Amino acid sequence: MSAGGGGIADKMFPGYKDKVWARLPQGVKEYQVKSANNAFESGLKQHKTWQGYLLAWKDMEAGFAPSQKYRKQAVDWRRQMERGTMHYGRWYEGPKNTDYRPGNTHDRLTADPRAHFTEPEWEERKQYRSWDLMKFGYGLLAIFLGYRVTNEWPVVWCEEKAE
Repeated sequence: MSAGGGGIADKMFPGYKDKVWARLPQGVKEYQVKSANNAFESGLKQHKTWQGYLLAWKDMEAGFAPSQKYRKQAVDWRRQMERGTMHYGRWYEGPKNTDYRPGNTHDRLTADPRAHFTEPEWEERKQYRSWDLMKFGYGLLAIFLGYRVTNEWPVVWCEEKAE
């Protein structure tokens, strides 16, 4: 259908399609309806076929993901060297000549984080610090509370009608 509400033939002969349809033999009408329906349903059938292939592929593809069951629980030596956490020595020897006997341990969490860096390196690292998440959260809370305090909020009173 075009923008004018029908074609030129529809304007010259209103309702001509219905008149032509009424004059067609029953076999032609059935053929036209079946072909239109088959054209519609063939698209659905084709979609269903492709969907079956794609879903089967996606199921197979999900099996390619690495399993956590076989994950290696250690960091390989190349990554340790890149991170600067590589320890050279026997497996039972830790940093600072510790061997994990009572009284001969080293707590890495309470150690000085600057110990591995010279002063210029530490100053350079401080330039690339990210925001502390708590400070960021407090900042958002302050903005929200400031917004609530400085704006007027409509109050809706729901009163019951007196009878």
